[in-house]
Amino acid sequence: MKEKIMLQLEAFQIHNGEKEHVVTLDTVGEVYTSQGYLCLEYEETELVGVKGTTAQICIPEKASQKVVVRRTGSSNMQQVFEEGKKHKSIYKTPYGEMAIEVMPRTVRVNLQEKEVNIILSYDLMVSEQYVGQHQMIIKANWA
Repeated sequence: MKEKIMLQLEAFQIHNGEKEHVVTLDTVGEVYTSQGYLCLEYEETELVGVKGTTAQICIPEKASQKVVVRRTGSSNMQQVFEEGKKHKSIYKTPYGEMAIEVMPRTVRVNLQEKEVNIILSYDLMVSEQYVGQHQMIIKANWA
């Protein structure tokens, strides 16, 4: 059963210890369970992604510091975040495809009743070129 959620996302690059290119989004989405995962789902906007794309942020229901981010629709991609484990994927957008690689530094998931807080800190490579250190902070709560 899907429930409505309030979702807050903050994404940014870290350069010389400072936040750069900060993007924030406050939106309504849905939360549900699927195949042993708790999933947060919302529609992306041009500000934080590609319009016409549905984003899912999924975490295992059993305590784990793993996060899977999926995008489907106008753009398609799946990223897996586990500390110290490199993950490669293809990011398909209306503008073309890019090879994406993430190497998580920090994956923190705090799941409580009707609330989840996630912190992802990772190095990002696009088409085998280092882009920088990035961080996402995701907060969701529901009734």
